[in-house]
Amino acid sequence: MKGISLSKTLLQTNWLEAGLVVNDKGEFFRALEGLPLSSGLFEEGLDGPNSNHFYQKLSELLTRLPSEIEAQIIMLRTSATSEIAGFYTKLLFFERVKKKEAYSHLGSLLKELGLEIELLQQKTWQEYLSVAFGPKLLANAVPDIIWQRDHIVADGEVVRAMSLTELPQVTWNSCFQDLFEQPISFAMSFKLRIPDRHKLKRQLETKRRVSHALSISSSLEVKNIESNSVLSSSEETLERILVNKETLYELSVALFLRGSEKKTRDLVHELERNISGVGNAGLYGESIGTLPVLVAHLPGQKMLGIRKLPILTENLAHVLPLLHDFSRSNDPSSLQLRSRSGEVNHLNLFSKENLNFNSFICGASGAGKSFLMNAMLASLLEDEASTRICIFDIGGSYRKLVTQEKGETVALTSERARNLIATYLRITVVNDKGFFRTLIESLCGSGSHISHSHLVAIEELLKDLDGEYLQIASFIRLAGKRKEPFYQDLAHWLKPHIQLDSLRPKESLDLIFRSRVTAFDFKELESDPVLQRTTLLLLSEMLWSDLTKGTYSRTLIIFDEVWRFFERSKQFLEEMYRTLRKYRAGIASITQNLADYGDEAFAKMIFTNSYTKIFLQNGAAAEFLRETFDLPESDIQRALSVVSRKPHYSEFFALSPSMSQVFRLLPTAKFYELANTENVAFTKESV
Repeated sequence: MKGISLSKTLLQTNWLEAGLVVNDKGEFFRALEGLPLSSGLFEEGLDGPNSNHFYQKLSELLTRLPSEIEAQIIMLRTSATSEIAGFYTKLLFFERVKKKEAYSHLGSLLKELGLEIELLQQKTWQEYLSVAFGPKLLANAVPDIIWQRDHIVADGEVVRAMSLTELPQVTWNSCFQDLFEQPISFAMSFKLRIPDRHKLKRQLETKRRVSHALSISSSLEVKNIESNSVLSSSEETLERILVNKETLYELSVALFLRGSEKKTRDLVHELERNISGVGNAGLYGESIGTLPVLVAHLPGQKMLGIRKLPILTENLAHVLPLLHDFSRSNDPSSLQLRSRSGEVNHLNLFSKENLNFNSFICGASGAGKSFLMNAMLASLLEDEASTRICIFDIGGSYRKLVTQEKGETVALTSERARNLIATYLRITVVNDKGFFRTLIESLCGSGSHISHSHLVAIEELLKDLDGEYLQIASFIRLAGKRKEPFYQDLAHWLKPHIQLDSLRPKESLDLIFRSRVTAFDFKELESDPVLQRTTLLLLSEMLWSDLTKGTYSRTLIIFDEVWRFFERSKQFLEEMYRTLRKYRAGIASITQNLADYGDEAFAKMIFTNSYTKIFLQNGAAAEFLRETFDLPESDIQRALSVVSRKPHYSEFFALSPSMSQVFRLLPTAKFYELANTENVAFTKESV
């Protein structure tokens, strides 16, 4: 069949200014754009009280829209231009208005639902038109259109259309959600219109009376009445429309695909099979009707009568594409994350809306904790070169990253740890800030054997040494002068550390944090838990003090499997968590399982003071999350659903007041080499 060449006269609607387009009849259309709401804010499968409340609210708002309103919602899903495949989804909204400055009823509805919308920009307008007319539109040029038997050809690529010809018959609940999240680029248009309400009510009342009269003369229809079937539902629906609890809309839905002839044809067949299984809805590929459907779904053009379907607001609420599997509430970062639907996602521990910059990560051994943390650190350093990273871990999981950033890895030996403590004691006088009490408590073992009376005794003795340099021998001597047993206990517990008084400093403490990226490896101190714990406390205090200088724009401190050293110093750690935000700093605490924190109060403190909570595979049991942290069932299910497929991707669930999202971390070859801590090879198929 010979193709028919078409000109740019198909484009009967033009972008006038930000937020406004005009059609060939001079009618104005308020134009808006924005992102969908994250489906992570609702239950899995969008089935539960929160989801039901959303759909009910949307139905009520749709019912309140004025009679004869004409509106259009377009879901635009485009491919991301990055090494990792992904998609960007945005929504375009159009509403016919009588004059340029007219009020937008649709815009008000969207804001009431919580969508963040803004005036449509010319770039977004051209992006949508380029789906049908080709990328030349982005350069303000329109290619010729060739109308073929079952598609059109624009700018050398095939464009196919699919229309919704039957509404779902089995279920309405989020019936097209799988379609919205297909891992393909597409544009999907929903044209809406409310017919004249008064005329519609008169027609429905007449229809009800005729149907009721006919039903009595038919035994089959009488059975339908007795069984509460179609007629009964019709009368109930009429009653709801008459009292303005529901509205009948006219709906037209079309999906547009662009690509090669074979690829688009295969996609059409696949989508026909998939969607026909969703409540028997009918989404079918257009043949000769491709061009009329395309023109009818250009904003500002009239709805195609033959592709128009009647639908009630309660059902319409489930059809509209306002929810999507993604989260971009955080500021953008170079961390390449995707949702399970392939949507580009953002996770930024230093995002401007975060109330603090603390986080914790939990996941079983081999789930990818260090891999994820390496990825996050690399992105932080790439996003802002003046970021300072300080890592406390056991085993040196970050050596490659530290080396690449020309940082310093400090392997702490017993000798070096004691020297650090001795040096600190020689240059810092005792004060009332509380750290010296924590330090003495740590040297005494920081266990359950230290009672409240012991802590009071420590404070009393430190008062006697206020303003002086602390010597362990002097502290023991003062304690020995007291007769109470808890003073004697302190003197006994501190005797092994009296040698700290005689050690001579071998390095300046100012040089400890001289590098922008520093990692402290506590592996060699595992044979001396008291020294290990005390050194970590001391380094944390020194880092805390260093932050006040404001040398770096932001600082992230990583406690990787060293959190247990703080178990008996909860007050000190809690104070760090609460005050670090003032210095644009945060703590990332990493553990294998939340239950490993042991002390429930300690675990709750970490959880409460961490704005971002991250769960990898087997990071926590459902019962623990339910009883200890009182998480809703939907969040628990997401946390338990994450998996890791090395070396293809690693999943994790991130929870904060603004997100509840399962992310996928897909590495590039370069990044995989940097972040991988296991002997698993990277393959091209991993990306």
